[in-house]
Amino acid sequence: MDLQGRVAIVTGASAGIGRAYALALAGAGATVVAAARRLGGGAGEAPDANSLATVVRESETLSGRIYAQTCDVAIEADIVRMIGQAAVNFGRIDVLVNNAAILSRVDSFDLSGEAWDRYMAINVRGPYVAIRETAPHMMRQRSGSIINITAGAAGMGPKTNYPKMLPYAVSKAALNRLSHFMATELKPHGIAVNCLSPGVVLSESALAQNPAVAKAGTHKPATPEVLGPALLWLAVQTAETLTGQILHTDEFQKSWP
Repeated sequence: MDLQGRVAIVTGASAGIGRAYALALAGAGATVVAAARRLGGGAGEAPDANSLATVVRESETLSGRIYAQTCDVAIEADIVRMIGQAAVNFGRIDVLVNNAAILSRVDSFDLSGEAWDRYMAINVRGPYVAIRETAPHMMRQRSGSIINITAGAAGMGPKTNYPKMLPYAVSKAALNRLSHFMATELKPHGIAVNCLSPGVVLSESALAQNPAVAKAGTHKPATPEVLGPALLWLAVQTAETLTGQILHTDEFQKSWP
């Protein structure tokens, strides 16, 4: 997949799934704005493997480039600033990957209103604001691809019950609905909006929730080689080729495209 000349934004890009997506896009030739809360690697700081600074260094041998931008997606002004700077610095935005999210296991009846609001602010409002700020740039271009990273927990039915993941599941279900709505809203402007579920991934957040997964052998690694191909295919889609879909990485080149 050749993304030379394209500009992409990836939120939550300092570690795990987001890091893999940023590196995959840069590997395909894209200019990537990698956004996360911490830059890392500053003077006097110990080396941090999960930092934007490390992601930037890893991209130095790739055909594209990664540029770090601090951004807390829970803060609206941060998103507005980050996307505005990307548009000014690079003149266009072709791909938006809304990846940043929070996940923790909590009893369904032991959740404060403040904690609930934080889930919704990061997992739902953040992607909405990012789309709101990015869409005008894509509309002027008459092209673009927005990819919202969802999860199986958002599904309905007896096989989609995820214990102690109520706020995460609800927030991802809301993200799916937001994606469907925006796909219809932006289709006349040539912009694709799709959801991608990466599936069970051996990421830092997965290890934090359950250290035993490292030994289970059921989680795929969070690498550009494993997670990247499905995302790269979606990155070049338009409203005419594919939009309004909820897709699973494990089904790429099986049931889709």
